[in-house]
Amino acid sequence: MIVFGRALYPTIWLKAAYIMQKITKKHIFADGNKRTAFLATLLFLRKNGYLVKFTTDEGEALMIQITMAEDTEDEMIKVSEILEQHSIHM
Repeated sequence: MIVFGRALYPTIWLKAAYIMQKITKKHIFADGNKRTAFLATLLFLRKNGYLVKFTTDEGEALMIQITMAEDTEDEMIKVSEILEQHSIHM
């Protein structure tokens, strides 16, 4: 997203974290928001050349962290760092 000529979320990791956090927190579906957020984020990163590797426990812990935390930019930055740490370039 470009605002006043600047990218609002300039890195691929912030863009991915935005997708994950907003789908999870905004409850746009009646059910399956966390699953949808997780898969949408993985697909977005894959389409951009990255493979994300989480164990089941790590993935669940991340989604619970997002669910329990405030919907803030600081939290989004934390999520972006976690996504980057668990990603490899394809």
